[in-house]
Amino acid sequence: MSKGPDDKKIEKITKILKNNKKEGIWIRELARQVKMPIATVYYYLSNFMENEVEIKPAVFSGIQHKQMKIVKLRDVR
Repeated sequence: MSKGPDDKKIEKITKILKNNKKEGIWIRELARQVKMPIATVYYYLSNFMENEVEIKPAVFSGIQHKQMKIVKLRDVR
């Protein structure tokens, strides 16, 4: 039986994302700052916050790196 999302985890993630709203943040760095495993952060982002965030592969020198993800809050207009 699933107990659902932890609101405190969502609040922690959202707070860090708001502080990095313009440029976004690496998922690995986000996980470090909220003191949660990367898998947990990714699970919350993709299952409970999917309408509030954008998750994109990192791009270096025109090459996408699918294992490296940048996440940021969506622009609300």
